[in-house]
Parts: sequence; structure tokens; C-alpha cells
Amino acid sequence: MTHADRVQEAIEHFEQALKLMPKFAEVHNNLGNALSRIGRKDEAIAHYEEAIEQKPDYAEAYNNLGNVLTDQKRFSEAIAKFEDALKCKPDYPEAHNNLDSSWLKPGKRKRR
Repeated sequence: MTHADRVQEAIEHFEQALKLMPKFAEVHNNLGNALSRIGRKDEAIAHYEEAIEQKPDYAEAYNNLGNVLTDQKRFSEAIAKFEDALKCKPDYPEAHNNLDSSWLKPGKRKRR
């Protein structure tokens, strides 16, 4: 079984879990991660956004959303999501690193 096959299998399991518990933020976040890995970025964004709607203080979902937005070269939006992650969890090292890296990207907004 290839890596892509395993990711697709995980996606199917996450989708089944969401049929049983559609408001499970962690499953939406994990499904977003799996979809992002296979390039289905717009679908991943929708699941990260749903995770955040279900759990507004979910720093990891904000950070993951920021990463996908960075992949899409939507740097200003990504920066805002990394900042949101840090509002939820100020000591979140990945979000700090991602935010710092985002300032190096072309098209970024001006730092406050």
C-alpha cells in the first residue's frame, strides 16, 4: 500500500467518523490535514474552518489553516491565522515559527 493509498484510506475513515459526529472539531482538523497532503487544499480549508467554528480556541486548526493558505500564496490571510493560533495558545512554537517565516514571503502585509 502506497502512502497515497494510506492517506486516501484515512480520508475515508475521517469522513465516516464525521457522518456519526459531524461537529467533532478534531476530526475536521485531521481530515483537513489528510486532504492537504494530497493537494485538495480548498477542501482542507473548509474542514479547518469547520474545526475552528466548532472549537474557536483550536490553535492547531488555525495553524494548519495558515499553512494551507501559505501553500496557496495567500500570505496575508495566513499571517492572520498564525496570529489567531497564537492568541489561543501564546506558547505554540510551530505557530511562532510559521508566523516568522510568513514575513519572509513576497506579498506579505506590513507587520504591525
